[in-house]
Amino acid sequence: MLFTCVTFVFFTILVAVISYVKTKGDDQTTADGYFLAGRGLPGVVIAGSLLLTNLSAEQLVGTNG
Repeated sequence: MLFTCVTFVFFTILVAVISYVKTKGDDQTTADGYFLAGRGLPGVVIAGSLLLTNLSAEQLVGTNG
C-alpha cells in the first residue's frame, strides 16, 4: 500500500514538473496561445483529440456487440 501511494505521488509530481517546463515560455494570454497552442498543432492532431475525447467504453463495447 505504501509503495502504491509513493508511486502515485512521484508520477503526479513528475507530470506537474514536465508540464511546467514545457509550458513556461508559452503565451497563454491570447485566445490563439491558449486554445490553439500558438497555432503550432496541425489539424490532424486537433481533430484526433476531439474524436478520442468523445469515445467512451460504452461506444467501444456497443460496436463489438
